[in-house]
Amino acid sequence: MDDSYRLSILPSNSDQQSPMVDDLKFDAIVVGSGASGGWAAKELTEGGMRVLLLEAGRNIDPVADFPQPDKAGHHLVVGNPIVTRAKATLLGGQAVQARCIAFSGLTERFFVNDRENPYTTPSGKPFNWYRGRQLGGRLYLWGRIVFRMSDDDFKAASRDGHGQDWPISYADLAPHYDKVETFLGVNGTLEGLPGLPDGKYAKPTTLNVAEQGFRDRVQSAFPGSRVIPTRYVANNLSRIPLTILAAEKTGRLTLRTDAVVEAIDVDPASGRATGVRYIDRTTHQRHTARANVVVLAASSIESLRILMNSRSERHPEGLGNSSGLLGQNFMDAVHVALTGPHEDVEAGGTSQTDAFDFGKIGGFYVPSYKTATPAPRPYLRGFGIMGGIGRGYPFWHLTAQGEMLPRSENRVTLDTRKRDAWGIPAAHVNVSYSENEHNMVADALATMKAMAAAAGLEPKTTPVGKPLHNLAFKIMRKRLVMESGASIPGTAIHEVGGAPMGTERSTSVLNRHNQCWDAPNVVVTDGACFVSSGAQNTTLTIMALTVRACEHILEQHRTGNWT
Repeated sequence: MDDSYRLSILPSNSDQQSPMVDDLKFDAIVVGSGASGGWAAKELTEGGMRVLLLEAGRNIDPVADFPQPDKAGHHLVVGNPIVTRAKATLLGGQAVQARCIAFSGLTERFFVNDRENPYTTPSGKPFNWYRGRQLGGRLYLWGRIVFRMSDDDFKAASRDGHGQDWPISYADLAPHYDKVETFLGVNGTLEGLPGLPDGKYAKPTTLNVAEQGFRDRVQSAFPGSRVIPTRYVANNLSRIPLTILAAEKTGRLTLRTDAVVEAIDVDPASGRATGVRYIDRTTHQRHTARANVVVLAASSIESLRILMNSRSERHPEGLGNSSGLLGQNFMDAVHVALTGPHEDVEAGGTSQTDAFDFGKIGGFYVPSYKTATPAPRPYLRGFGIMGGIGRGYPFWHLTAQGEMLPRSENRVTLDTRKRDAWGIPAAHVNVSYSENEHNMVADALATMKAMAAAAGLEPKTTPVGKPLHNLAFKIMRKRLVMESGASIPGTAIHEVGGAPMGTERSTSVLNRHNQCWDAPNVVVTDGACFVSSGAQNTTLTIMALTVRACEHILEQHRTGNWT
C-alpha cells in the first residue's frame, strides 16, 4: 500500500483532522467498510459523489497484519488450537469469537473483543455472532465462495406460500452480479443450471481426481443431482479490499477509521437523514458528520442496531420502524457438516505462498435439487452441499447449507440494560430453528451420509485424528453444534434480514431500491435488506444489491433529489 493511500485516512485521535469531517458536508456517508460498504464507496465515488466512509474499527497494515509463517498451513491448525482459544476465551475477551472455525493465532486480530462489543440472547437460545471491526470488515476471513441467487429464491413465496417475494427479480440483479464478478475476478464453470445461474468467470475451476470420483458416483446414485466445481473469488494479495482502493483512486473518498456510529440524525420537520453521530473508538469523543444520503453497510445486526437506536420525535420506535417490522424475520443459514479422513492429498490443493488464503478448501458444490422434484418433503425450501476431498489436508468434508424460513419471532431488538464500551445499547438476538429447519437438518444429514457411502467415504467426527484436535472439538462442541448435528444459529456467518425490501411500506422496511420508506435518503445495502435467505452463500448477492442501490443513488444525485 503506497503513502498516498495512507495519507487519505484521518487519524482517530487527531485534534487537527477530526473537526475537518465535522465541518464538511458530504454527498454521501457510507457506514461500514466490508463487503457492502466497500462497493458503496467505489460506486458512489466513481459516479462523482464525495463520500465519507466510516469504519468502527482500526486501519489495516498490509505487512504487520498478515505475517507469513515459514510453512503455509490451514488456519485451523496453525499453532496449538486449545491454547489459542483458551487464552482468547479466558484472557483475551473473545469467548464468542474463539468459537469461529476461522479463529486461530493468525486471525484473532481480525475478531472483536466481546467484552467491548457485547450482545445478549434469550436463555436457551444461543446465537454465535462473529464480528470483525477493521478496515475491510470480515473480508479477511471470507472463504470467497460465490453463488448467484435465482428466481427460485427471489420468488419462493409464490411457489410455497411462506413469507413474501422479493420486490426484484433475477433479471433486475443479473447485470450487477456481472459487474461484481468481473471486477473481483471470479473463477467458475458454466453449467446451465436454472436454479444456480452462471456468472462471468475469469477462468474455470476444476475438481481433483478424488472429487471427480465423488461426482460420478453421486450423480449415478442420486437422480437429478449435479456435482459441479465451486465458484470463488480470486485471492486478494493487496489485502485492502479492491473496492476501497478503487474508491481511493478517484480522489473523492474520505476514510475515517475508529468511528463507531451510534445513530442517524434526522431533520425533525421532514424526518429525512441529515447525517450520523459517531464516537471515536479510542478517545470516546462524540462527533457528527453530515451528508445528503446515508448508506448503511455495517453488517446486518449492526445496521439494525443503528436504525433502532436512531430514535427521534419523528421516529419514536427507531428509524424505518413505522411498520413495526424492523428487526423481525431475521435469519441465518442452516448448517450441518460431515467429515472424515482421506489419505490422498492433492499436491498444491491450497495456497503454499499465502497463509491467509482461506478460499480454496472447498472443491465442489451440489446445488439444491430436491426442490425441483415432486416427491413430498416435510419442510419448505431446500439446501445445497459444499465439499472438498484432500485439498491440501488429509480429510474430506461435506457441509449442507439450507434456507431458514423468515419468521416474525426470530428478531433483533435493543437491550437497553446492556451497553457496549461506548455506551450504545447492545443488540438482543432472539433466533431459533422451527420444525421446518429441524426436518431439513435431518434430511440433509441423511443425504450427506448416503452420498459419502456411495462415494466410499467414511465419516469421522474429528477427521485429522490428532489428540489436540479431538480434545479441542469436544470442548467446543456444545458451543457450536446442537443435538441434531446442526450448527448453532449464527455459526454459518450468513445472518440476513430484519429490514426487508418490499413493495408496500406496511409490509417492509425498505423499497425496491433499498431506501427506507420512512427516510428515503437512508439506504440499507447489507444483508439486513434480505427478504429470504436462500440456500446460497450471501456475500455475492449483498455486493450486487449494493451496486444496484448505488446506481439509483447516483441517478437521484444527478437530478438533485438528495439536496
